[in-house]
Amino acid sequence: MLISTRSRYGLRALVRLAALEGESPVSLAKIAEDESIPIRYLEQIFIKLRDKGIVKGLRGPGGGYSLGMPSDSISIMSVVSLLENDFLPTNCVLPGFEDEQCESKDCDLTKNCRTRQLWANLRALTVDYLNRHTIADLLYGRLEKLEG
Repeated sequence: MLISTRSRYGLRALVRLAALEGESPVSLAKIAEDESIPIRYLEQIFIKLRDKGIVKGLRGPGGGYSLGMPSDSISIMSVVSLLENDFLPTNCVLPGFEDEQCESKDCDLTKNCRTRQLWANLRALTVDYLNRHTIADLLYGRLEKLEG
C-alpha cells in the first residue's frame, strides 16, 4: 500500500497554505519552491484540489492560491481519495467486492480466502484514521499516535 507523490505533495502544499490561512494568496511557484515540488506536477494537483473546492485561486497581481475551506474541515482522506486512483492493500477489498459475490480477476481464492479479512480490516483502519485527521492536525502536529 503506497501513497503516491501526488498525495504526499498535495498534503504538503495544503499544510503550507494552512500555515498562511487568512493571509494573501500564495503563488504556486512559491509553494513549489518552499516544498521542493516540481511546479508542473503541483499545477496538475491543484487543478483537482480547485475543482473540489479544497483550494481557491485568485488571478492577477497579488493572485495565487488559498484554502477554499477551513483547514480543520479538510480531512486527509478527502485529499488522498481525490488524488489517488487506489491505495488499498489488495483489489479484493475494493467497494463492490461483497463476500457473497466476491470474484476478482486477480485471485481465484477470494470467496474462501483466509487473509481477506486482514486486508479489509487494514483498509477500514486506514480510512478511519485518515477521515479522523485534518490538514490542521498535520499543521499543528495533532495526529493521533498509534502504538505498535
